[in-house]
Amino acid sequence: MRRSTTARVGQWDLVERIGTGQWSEVYAARPHDCPRDRPADYAVKIACSHPSLAATCGQLLQREGSVATRVSDPHLITVLEASQDHGTCYLVMPRLHGSTVRGALDARGRLSTAHALWVARQVAQALAALHRAGWLHGDVKPGNIMVAPTGHATLFDLGFAVKLASPECQSKKVIRGTMAYTAPEVISSTAALDQSADIYSLGITLYEMLTGHVPFATDDPDILFRAHRQRPVPNPRRVVPGLARQVHALICRMLAKQSLRRPTAAELIWHLAELEIELFDDRVA
Repeated sequence: MRRSTTARVGQWDLVERIGTGQWSEVYAARPHDCPRDRPADYAVKIACSHPSLAATCGQLLQREGSVATRVSDPHLITVLEASQDHGTCYLVMPRLHGSTVRGALDARGRLSTAHALWVARQVAQALAALHRAGWLHGDVKPGNIMVAPTGHATLFDLGFAVKLASPECQSKKVIRGTMAYTAPEVISSTAALDQSADIYSLGITLYEMLTGHVPFATDDPDILFRAHRQRPVPNPRRVVPGLARQVHALICRMLAKQSLRRPTAAELIWHLAELEIELFDDRVA
């Protein structure tokens, strides 16, 4: 693609690479007609061009662009442009500053209870918007949540989003997302998916933010599948003895094996807001 010599995609000048993954690369960018002394306040996400991955990567970016241009929420990533340059798909988004929750956990081990609840509540707001619009995020995890220096959280990476009540949500589903955060019904070949799969993934994420590790930690996929489907969630109070019982109870509801027992995103926002108020003094910047 031409960016190797022109450092340009469409009408966007690529300034520096700021992220890379299996499916795409992300560059800080500015409009081509913008003076070069202006900050690169945009992010351009470009599908991987490897021949064996290009088709899948392009589909993922197209899906992300389709969802993000239809669903709007302050805590959900915004896509300003979804286009192609010489056959390669790319997205243009506002550049997010800060650290992912994954980065924060790697640096600090775990978050304070109030900070974790604050982040989780903002992600729940993004999920509520997606669910109202008829979409499942499909890959909620610490690496897909960006937290700004102000504390504002943004849920991003919509490539695995699934249209609710579509054939993709029915039995014999393709397993997507990240296994450590995957709801039991995603693994099951008989149960259809609904919004509660995202709540389970957020519950795993909240557990990890509080304790520093996921509840079911194993590299063996078979053991991990059985744990999600059968094993009770380890008590986070064993790692965080001072954790409020109400927080533990909410996590247990979010991680219920039966999807109907989990709260909706709207209910979760209310519960998390209540807990935030109770634990406000523990919040950290």
